[in-house]
Amino acid sequence: MIRALIMLLAVAPLAVPGRADAQSTLPAVGAERAFAPPPRIERTLPNGLRVVAVRYGSVPKATVILGIQSGLAVDPPGKAGLAQFVVDLLQEGTASRSSEQIKREAFGIGASVTGAAGQDASTLQVRGLSETLPGMLSLVGDLVQNPTFPQGELELMKTNSAQQLQAQAASPQFVNNREFRLALFGDHPYARTGATPQSLSAIDRDSIVDFHRTYYRPNNAYLLVVGDVAPDAVFAAAERALGGWQRGAVPEKKTTPLPVVKGRKLVFVQRPNSVQSTISVGNFATARDDSRYYTLLLTNQIFGAAFDSRLVRNIREEKGFTYSPQSQFQAMAQGGLYRAGAAVRNEVTGATLKEIYWEIDNLRAGGPQAEELSDAKQYSRGLFVIQNATQTGFAQTLNTVNTFGLPKDYPETFQRQISQPSAEAIKTGAQMLLGSEDSVVVIVGDYTKVKDQLGAFANITFVDLNGKPIPEPK
Repeated sequence: MIRALIMLLAVAPLAVPGRADAQSTLPAVGAERAFAPPPRIERTLPNGLRVVAVRYGSVPKATVILGIQSGLAVDPPGKAGLAQFVVDLLQEGTASRSSEQIKREAFGIGASVTGAAGQDASTLQVRGLSETLPGMLSLVGDLVQNPTFPQGELELMKTNSAQQLQAQAASPQFVNNREFRLALFGDHPYARTGATPQSLSAIDRDSIVDFHRTYYRPNNAYLLVVGDVAPDAVFAAAERALGGWQRGAVPEKKTTPLPVVKGRKLVFVQRPNSVQSTISVGNFATARDDSRYYTLLLTNQIFGAAFDSRLVRNIREEKGFTYSPQSQFQAMAQGGLYRAGAAVRNEVTGATLKEIYWEIDNLRAGGPQAEELSDAKQYSRGLFVIQNATQTGFAQTLNTVNTFGLPKDYPETFQRQISQPSAEAIKTGAQMLLGSEDSVVVIVGDYTKVKDQLGAFANITFVDLNGKPIPEPK
């Protein structure tokens, strides 16, 4: 250590003289680049499966996404997380392949297989070399058409999930997200974020088979293939692998009205001896296909989503309350949410809430400054280019388009659409998005150490780390 310190001190002065000059001669920001997405070709197979092929030849690879337009929101009551179990267990055995064979085959062609369940859709994604596309699609076709859902694999998955949930209960951020969704959405399906200790025991093989039989139908699905592949070859391989998939009746999608938030509702999650308070403040937002999406995206960007946002400048740069405050805007098929959050030391819990509400009220009343609106638009345009610079990134954009029924020209028009909202529109967006008098607040911390800072809240509900109601901690 002494030798390393001596070497560091010997080298460090060499860099000092040029530091000021380097800062004064930073290169100018380059010209903004427009996004020119590759063309998409779409066909629908006789069984109703929509197939979208994109030749994106930057590297000799391909990304395949099979989307099922049903997710956590259709989980039966008491079986939260069922949709995730289905997409995970697809990969653990079929009529012709064992779990080990599936993994060996994917490994043998240099492919990776992942599954995920969101609120409105479930996806199976495979990535690999473009020359192995027929093999990748053959594997996908087998997984979705012929799963066996082995009982042993299910039991192992439930055991692992129970251990994971136990570990996650030690994370204030995880607990806060779970309780915020429950407090905001109540009985709405969007309150579900995955399996719970209570729902694990109710998830059995019969319910998994029934979910698969009901929702995993080609007329409730789409297939996206983005990579260094010819569209005609994609359609031919898709027909061979998935053309025999049997269509079937799918339950009609139900729209559940969002609850109404009146007043400032505080849910306090008691975490004894916590030295920090993990805070969320939020309310509802619009659905993903709402025309105001671009306005609200910019509003959130200015408020707290970027590192130069108002929330960051206030409680990080000026107040020093926390390192990384942020806000989230999530739009889904039936509605969405926004949430401002921060993890702060106990003694500034009340002050942090005050500053969050001050920034909300300030943006609602005055709107954005010209420079910060211009910067937010430029950042959003540039970020969109970066996000779509890879095959997988562009595939994810197309997945969003297909999940939420967005216009087919969304990739071409995003940069133009995000450039349109005026300062007055952002002000209106802030009034709509950023709830002030009507909002949900969730704090994970030690109430006995911060209760004197929460006198402004008359409506407080107390729960433990598992979400069970408890009396006011003393």
